[in-house]
Amino acid sequence: MPNFDDALPTVFREFLYADVDRARSLIAQRVGGVPEEERVTGTSTRRFNIGVRNYLSYGHDGQTEQYEQRSLLDALFPELERTLEAEGWLTDISSLVHDPNATDPTSLLNRVSPGSLIRLTANGQLFNSEYVAQVLGGTSVAVDGIMRVQSPAPPTAGKKSVPKSVHARNSSDPPKLEDLVEHFDPSLIGVSPEQFRAMIRIARGMFNKGLHLLFSTDGGLGWSATARLQEGRRYLDAEPDVLFSRYGTAPQEWTVVGTIGHFSSAPDIRAMEGVNFLSEDGQRVSRTAFVSGLNKLMNMIGGQGLTDMPQYPGFSVVPLAVYRLIPEAQSS
Repeated sequence: MPNFDDALPTVFREFLYADVDRARSLIAQRVGGVPEEERVTGTSTRRFNIGVRNYLSYGHDGQTEQYEQRSLLDALFPELERTLEAEGWLTDISSLVHDPNATDPTSLLNRVSPGSLIRLTANGQLFNSEYVAQVLGGTSVAVDGIMRVQSPAPPTAGKKSVPKSVHARNSSDPPKLEDLVEHFDPSLIGVSPEQFRAMIRIARGMFNKGLHLLFSTDGGLGWSATARLQEGRRYLDAEPDVLFSRYGTAPQEWTVVGTIGHFSSAPDIRAMEGVNFLSEDGQRVSRTAFVSGLNKLMNMIGGQGLTDMPQYPGFSVVPLAVYRLIPEAQSS
C-alpha cells in the first residue's frame, strides 16, 4: 500500500478559493488517476472450544475490524502544486514582479506566456460591487435612523408618511444596486445620498458581478494582476458580507496559483483612428474588422481603468486556487 503521508503538505494553507475539478483534471493527466480516500482494514478472529473435540463443543468467534477513511481532497492541490513545480510546469513569478530594479516588461514575458501555469504571492484586495451597495445602503438606513432618534419629527395628523427610500422604487425600470441607498440627512457624516449612489454606479460600471481579487506589486514596473473568483467553487460558498467580515477590505498577502489569461497592452489613444468595418471591396461588412475594431476600443477603455480588465502593465489569472499560509505559533 502506498504511503500517503509522504504526499501531505509541509505547510498549512487556508484556502479562499479552490477549483477542485480543474485541479483533479490536471493531476489525473499527470498520474492517470486521482485518489479520493485511503482505507485501512484490520481483522482478527478468536475461537474458544469447550468439551470433547468434534462432539460437545462451544465456539465463540470474536472479530474486530479497524476502518479508517481519510479524505485526500485537501491534500490534492498541494500535491499537484508540488508536482507541477518539480517537473517544470509551474513557474513562481513573485520575485520577477516584485523586483525593484526591473525596468523591462519582457523579463516576465520571456518567462511565461498566456496559458502558463504560475504562482504569485502579493498583496491582494477583495472587491465586490454588490457588497459596496449593501454597505452604503445599510449606512444610509442607519444614518437616517440616528437622525430621526436625535431629532424626531413632530407627528402630522391625517397625513400618511411617504417612505423616502429607494428613489426608483415606483419606476417600471428593474432595480439597480444604487437603489439600495435611502434618503438621509448628510449633516452627520458629510456625504450625501447622491454621492453614495454615484459611488455604487462607478463600482457597478467598472466591475462585473462577482468577487474579484486585485493584486498589486512593489516592483520597479508596478505589475498588477486580477483574478475573478467564480461562484460555486469549493471554499467560496459564503455570501459577500460573510467573506468581507472574515478577511476585511485592507490589502493582505495572498497566493494565487493558476494560468495566465492574457497580458494587457499599452493603451493607444489613437487606436480607433482609421477603423473601417467594411471589407476591402467596400461592398459588405467585415465581421473580422468589426470585432477587431471593437476590441481595440475595449483595450483603450481598459487602459483607463474603466472596465474589468488588468491595466498595463498587468495580466489576468485564471485561478486554480487562492490561499494564504497559516503562520507557525510563536513560542513565548
